[in-house]
Amino acid sequence: MKKYVLLLLSAALVFSMTACGKKSGEVSATATPGILKVGIVDGNDRFASNAAGAPVGIEADVAKLTARETNCTLQYEFCDNTNDLMEGLQNGQFDIGFGRVAETDKRTDDFTISSGYGKGGLFLVTPKNNYMDCIGIMQTGTLGVSVLVEPLKDQVEGADGIESRTYSNISELRDDIASGAILAGLVCEREAVGMINSSVQAQELINSPRESYVALMPKGSSLKSAVDAAIGEYKLNGAPDEETEDQ
Repeated sequence: MKKYVLLLLSAALVFSMTACGKKSGEVSATATPGILKVGIVDGNDRFASNAAGAPVGIEADVAKLTARETNCTLQYEFCDNTNDLMEGLQNGQFDIGFGRVAETDKRTDDFTISSGYGKGGLFLVTPKNNYMDCIGIMQTGTLGVSVLVEPLKDQVEGADGIESRTYSNISELRDDIASGAILAGLVCEREAVGMINSSVQAQELINSPRESYVALMPKGSSLKSAVDAAIGEYKLNGAPDEETEDQ
């Protein structure tokens, strides 16, 4: 009987040590108990950049605050693009994903999403030295529209009177702009940054509708409340203190 009691006590101790920021007896919210695995798309911008192998920016700061909220050790992994990020979330590689995903992106239906942690406008990508920054000056020709911003197109003043073509591949969109096959491309900020080269440039659209960016979690994730709390704290107080950051 004593052995049986000792075994039960040992099992309870192990379980309580594996819970991530939870009381004893509650199931961990993360795939690996005690570890918060976060995927981040390196956008080389204020939201996320790679600084000597470690992410910095708004998304990294929210991830740190989420780790603090859940009492987990934080682990980062960079992703090349949003598709890789979403695949990692679906196969259990990540608990949370940050990739400046717009709330209007239809792919968010496959995930649990956070409240918005930032906003960004839409951009017009044009041939080099063409400083078009509004749809209204386009009289003829075709406007290329990224599939990611297609849901927002009808909110753009003047877009309803312009012939448009939807692109799922921004490289193809950029090539068509550079060749003159279309007049300009309507894209999100992150796509615009990735498209700029010696042939095309980008300007933020005047009176652009604003996109709200959300973090992604596997469908049904119980981390949503912790992520939303972290986003709320970031908006209120900014980045976490250096001495409390997880490594």
